[in-house]
Amino acid sequence: MSGGDGHGREGLRLLAVHAHPDDETITMGGLLAQCSDRGIATSVICCTDGRVATIFDPEYAADEATIRPRLKEIREAELRSACAILGVDELHFLEYGDSGMPGSDTNGLPGSFWKADVDEAVRRVVAHIRRFRPHVVVTYDGNGGYGHPDHIQAHRVTLLAVEAAYHALYPELGDGWRVSKLYYTAFPLSEARRAAEIARQAGLKPPFGDTDPEALAFVTPDERVTTVIDCRDQLLRKREALRAHRSQLSDDFALLSVPEDLLREHFFTEHFQLVVSRVTTSLPETDVFAGL
Repeated sequence: MSGGDGHGREGLRLLAVHAHPDDETITMGGLLAQCSDRGIATSVICCTDGRVATIFDPEYAADEATIRPRLKEIREAELRSACAILGVDELHFLEYGDSGMPGSDTNGLPGSFWKADVDEAVRRVVAHIRRFRPHVVVTYDGNGGYGHPDHIQAHRVTLLAVEAAYHALYPELGDGWRVSKLYYTAFPLSEARRAAEIARQAGLKPPFGDTDPEALAFVTPDERVTTVIDCRDQLLRKREALRAHRSQLSDDFALLSVPEDLLREHFFTEHFQLVVSRVTTSLPETDVFAGL
């Protein structure tokens, strides 16, 4: 999967920069699969090794003493499998250490992404941008979606790299490349409310427990959502890719526990926030490549 010439049949290319294995599928697995269907080349950068994550798979959790030392390798293998299912053309690991949740002691460990030299991290992403030459780049908002240090760092590094890749910085990394559109992943508040209400009416387990959707750290105000992608045709592949992340996503994960008919009827979209566009487009969008 790693490598390739980076040229899809339409000549368009998308780069996604994510913090941990599984983030790519949860936030945009449908879009990645849809790009594959359209012949659009995709590249995924995973910034950390995910080795300090909570282990959710019951079998793995019961044998954590054995699994924990191998979690880096397990999660990398899970990500490779998920990307293969989604049809991702390239996968690259920056191999920074997982910083753990906000306030964890692991935030300050040497080698953690949170403590990474930002200039060096930006340089590495610039190298990928100038080689792959994506028209569209996707990462997280300034809060990293929900405040996770690695997601915030991915946001910082990606924004700086998108700008640096076009300008005269790091000339040793090759000719500059100007990214046409930059997006943040998003989960609208209205979607969270709707999911909770549909689960209630169907007698299903609440997707967010007893938490009020407005209190969820990962929701996006609706007015910031610019782009809604219909991923109905990619739903089954997204679910299969989610299952590939066995260590992280158990069967009670919302997108895995909801019956397929409910998914197809109510939860077939992915959402994004357009934050930079150097081409003309009209909002709201139904395609991240609109204007290209």
